[in-house]
Amino acid sequence: MKIVNKFFPLLVLITLCLPISAQVLDGAYMREHVVERSFVPYPEIREADAMYSKKILRVLELREKQNHPLYFPILRMTYPGTGEDGTIIQPQRSRVNLIWLMYNIGILGELYDMRTGELVDTTYGKRYPVYKLDASDITNWWRQPIDVDDELRENLLAYKEKILVPDGEGGTYEETIDSKLDDTRALDKLWVWEEWVFDKQRSVMDVQIIAIAPDGWVVKDETVERVWPFWIWFRDYRPLFASYEVFNSHNDAEHRTFDDIFFKRKFSSYIVAESNNYDNRLISDYLLGIDAIREGERIQEKISLMEHDQWEY
Repeated sequence: MKIVNKFFPLLVLITLCLPISAQVLDGAYMREHVVERSFVPYPEIREADAMYSKKILRVLELREKQNHPLYFPILRMTYPGTGEDGTIIQPQRSRVNLIWLMYNIGILGELYDMRTGELVDTTYGKRYPVYKLDASDITNWWRQPIDVDDELRENLLAYKEKILVPDGEGGTYEETIDSKLDDTRALDKLWVWEEWVFDKQRSVMDVQIIAIAPDGWVVKDETVERVWPFWIWFRDYRPLFASYEVFNSHNDAEHRTFDDIFFKRKFSSYIVAESNNYDNRLISDYLLGIDAIREGERIQEKISLMEHDQWEY
């Protein structure tokens, strides 16, 4: 003990003289749970066990408070991943919003350095399947697949913008040019196709999301242009959604991913269409205002009663 006390000041001095490492931990502990997670697969349903089925098209307003975990953050939030010597510090991935994740990571296949958070320009990761959206035929979302190396992927967020150009005589004239959306805040809606199925084998009314499409309007000066670019097949993107954490306003230690929000139905939405005999027309084609809202609620109630009526009390 006397020897330790004698050499303690020397040990402190040696420690202070050592070079300070750049390894930092942004928090009290390493957040590695989400990085190592995998998604919970959907149960396989046999056609013979499907007693009832109904496809539903619903819209998520991302500006609603309950949907904010999908809408924020607007700017990508990076965390220190590895030290200069390659030691893992905090393998937490950058925190991004859903649209940014689908487009930049999923469709463009961008890769980011885990240590610095910077874009790796020379290498691209996996590019997930994507389908061009046809506004006149939103039912058949799968008809126009886009190849992995198609240049159209780079221009999916393009839109027509009107600008004033000098005419050389002191005046101006209006010209329409191609612009690309850089700010995802304009895409504040999600269109979601899903199917509700009563599985008699498990005696449950199951719901599975089929496809998702972002939607929004760009407002510049006096022009308003809609950006409604693409569809994704939800099952393709579940591994990606399950590996990115979203913000939980109640508890930072409760890890929640994008896949959790959809799988556990932690979002707010309203129904805009159901599969029907009239080319899957939208509710807005035959009802407006409060009547359209009530029609969507009627459709949801009908599905709930279908499950309820399978039981005897």
